[in-house]
Amino acid sequence: MVRPAGPDDASALAELERRCFSDAWSEGSLRSGMAGTGACYFLYEEAGLILGYCGAQVVLDEGELLRIVVGEENRGRGIGSRLLEKLMEKFPEVCAWYLEVRMGNLPAVALYRKFGFLPAGQRKNYYRNPQEDALLMRREKEE
Repeated sequence: MVRPAGPDDASALAELERRCFSDAWSEGSLRSGMAGTGACYFLYEEAGLILGYCGAQVVLDEGELLRIVVGEENRGRGIGSRLLEKLMEKFPEVCAWYLEVRMGNLPAVALYRKFGFLPAGQRKNYYRNPQEDALLMRREKEE
């Protein structure tokens, strides 16, 4: 089930972060992000366990996808798609979405392409641990 995530979920989301990323967001960072103007976080939960989440920032008619995280043991089940779908449904007024993704994260790039994101640039050495370029992607609202 996909539901809105709130500050009470920050601890569990931080634990998921630690399991998935070398540059994991802390519980404090998550709480702060959730409290920001235009912030929107959703999580995917089954039997009381949080299997994934996404976070975005929306300002006027533009949105930035900040994070999609799905535990390694649950990847390939469509959880990322459900989270991204819910986010897009919540903000039909957004004309353009932006994101950054590791160049080598081909499953994530494929997910974003499925939702209409297209390459829009590259940031050299954007990521650390390991060092890697970021692919910038953009999605325009369908007319």
